[in-house]
Amino acid sequence: MFKIPFLSRNSSKSAPAVNNTAEQNTAMQDINSLSDLFGVMPSLAGPAVTPKTSMKVSIVFACVRLIAGAIAQMPVHIFERSDNGDKKRLANHNLASLFNLQPTAVWSAAAFWEYIVASMLLHGDGYAVLLRDRNGDIEEILPISPVGMNVVNNNGRLNYFFTLDGTARGFDQDDILHFPGFGFNGLKSMSVIQWGAFNSIGLELAMEQHSGEFFKSGSTQRVAVVKQGKWDETQKDSFRNAWVKAYGGVENAKFPLVLDNSTDVKQLSVSAKDSQLLESREFQITDIARAFGLPSFMVNQEQKSTSWGSGIGEIGLSFLRFTLGPHLNRFEQEINRKLFLNKPMFAEFIAANLMRLTLKDRNEAYRQAIGGSQGPGWMSIDEVRKLENLPEMGGRYALPYDPIANNQQMENES
Repeated sequence: MFKIPFLSRNSSKSAPAVNNTAEQNTAMQDINSLSDLFGVMPSLAGPAVTPKTSMKVSIVFACVRLIAGAIAQMPVHIFERSDNGDKKRLANHNLASLFNLQPTAVWSAAAFWEYIVASMLLHGDGYAVLLRDRNGDIEEILPISPVGMNVVNNNGRLNYFFTLDGTARGFDQDDILHFPGFGFNGLKSMSVIQWGAFNSIGLELAMEQHSGEFFKSGSTQRVAVVKQGKWDETQKDSFRNAWVKAYGGVENAKFPLVLDNSTDVKQLSVSAKDSQLLESREFQITDIARAFGLPSFMVNQEQKSTSWGSGIGEIGLSFLRFTLGPHLNRFEQEINRKLFLNKPMFAEFIAANLMRLTLKDRNEAYRQAIGGSQGPGWMSIDEVRKLENLPEMGGRYALPYDPIANNQQMENES
């Protein structure tokens, strides 16, 4: 089977720079990617929608930041599964430090995962190349820009071609972590901004441009100055220049309008309120957030009610289940099939922080978990203390409470 050799790195060689996904200049072969890069595919509202222009829309920025930040704060634990199905965490596994601390010299793990998730949301796919030592062991995981990435199916195996350090490189699928988004077709996935929110983002960009022009002109409407009789060309130019000088810009909007009794002002356009600009922008916020799988209240859009729950714990659980869950599932499967296939080990994103309840709710849950007069517990006091970042006490505190065993022990002692 043909396999492209992996990239080896000399220890004295400096780490390659990874350009921003919206600004990297690379040769493009796919016509759709070429159109997105140069902004030649306008939306129905007019403005071109690309990853770079989309991130200038506050709601898109907020959605990408929220989802990427939530996944980036989850630790990736490496577990080993025993014959009876129990799992044991391998805290000292070399991949644990790469996924949770420093995947490569110039990237922290949090920045790495934010970059991968943002690439997946904006471009459809996130990529990282596995850099190995001479023994074939992974020593670095380098994120790669999706811009210019060329994925080819070569006899049933995917080959990845891109530019790294100014040099064209090729890798077999075993040396690339390909984190797909929704709609993966065997080569690439569907970008949220290209499919789910393309025209909505274009309309939001158009409304922002209209709002900017509205306030730049001093919040005044387009008008026509009508004079009885015929204008002299010199008078017309003089009046027009005086109007622009007096009312051009917000800083001049305070000056009063002075006309003679033979001149009238006619309004040519409706106001922002009459055109329902504000209502339209609120709808676009909801529509774009929907494409990212987020309720609009999670990006600070006020809502009177929500079906995602009433408490922070229920909302966090719904966010994890409906928004993050599909992404995490694809990410875990990609890591496990590339790194731990046919091995008793697996990687898992730990979402305990997102499911963490308030102190009152946690105390109630812990009280039931350690047991009591109603029945035996399924957690020990030491396990509860560990969850609260407290030191373990050992002894009987390391065992779950069992009222039957405790009563028998008290009878024997008596």
